[in-house]
Amino acid sequence: MAFTIRLCPFCGGAITSEESGYYLCEECGKRSYRSRIYSKVFLQGKPYEAQYSSIIDLLDVNPDKALAQINEVVESVEEPDTDMLYTRATVYTALGEEGKALIDWKKGLEAMSDFRNIDAYILSVCRNIMDTIILKEREFLDFSPLEYIDNIATEFSLKTEVPCRGLFYLTLYRDFRTAYQSGKLDKDEDVYDTTIVRILPKILAYGRDYRMVIDAIDEMLEDFHYNPDTYIDDDNLVMHLCYLLKGQYEALSENFSDEHIIRIFRHWNDENMFELEYYVDELLKSVRDPSILQKIGGLLGRENVNLAEAVEAYARKFLMIADDGTDLSKEA
Repeated sequence: MAFTIRLCPFCGGAITSEESGYYLCEECGKRSYRSRIYSKVFLQGKPYEAQYSSIIDLLDVNPDKALAQINEVVESVEEPDTDMLYTRATVYTALGEEGKALIDWKKGLEAMSDFRNIDAYILSVCRNIMDTIILKEREFLDFSPLEYIDNIATEFSLKTEVPCRGLFYLTLYRDFRTAYQSGKLDKDEDVYDTTIVRILPKILAYGRDYRMVIDAIDEMLEDFHYNPDTYIDDDNLVMHLCYLLKGQYEALSENFSDEHIIRIFRHWNDENMFELEYYVDELLKSVRDPSILQKIGGLLGRENVNLAEAVEAYARKFLMIADDGTDLSKEA
């Protein structure tokens, strides 16, 4: 599925579209891939691409043999490089060894010194996380995907010194939606619905480019068959909240300049967006328990706040625009 971005998802810089299937940032030089489903792109154009790709392809027929082959590669050198470790992490994922995969991802990050192609490794990790979630759901095994994702996303953020959490969750969402649309999840439709609802708060809170969040909400409204006239009877209250937020984002940002959008993007990071995550969690709880709206009203210094007003207040906070229309991003 194409990944539509308007600015660099790492630094907010201007981007150019390359024929090779990625955007290139004019400021930080990082690549951002339009397609989010090619999990082996980190191997592309490298002398060992065919060898490592064949090991990954072997997972479909003989995963134990694939592990033996990649272990032979890893053990043949004193210090395994990033691509060796990320290939082995893919094998570990297929074997249900997500703990070992996490260790190899972290080791691979430590071995990395050039982060211009970091997005290729994010693609690999997110695809493997999707496969892990599906495997655990099918086999009814305990797994805490949000904790797992936050763990590795934090490692990426610390190593690259740029916020990565939102990009991880948006990429995982794209992976799941592509699998859903392709029919891969025909026997696991509940896995798609359950996972999207589970990662939704993270997408809303950590998506630094609100336009990408709007795109995701549009798709979710379609997938969850949202109807503004019947959402209560359909028990589609969460999607109704998303619908309200999308409307506020679109209305409030209608006349935003490019500079304002970039200032918003660069203001928010994985640390200060933790506050937004709390706000989003409370909003989502309020669709089932309206009394929570009064708690939100207290945070806003208002009384008798309804859901639409609470959503508008959140949208203004994220977009950094005051009630009177003042652009607060200039002061940040």
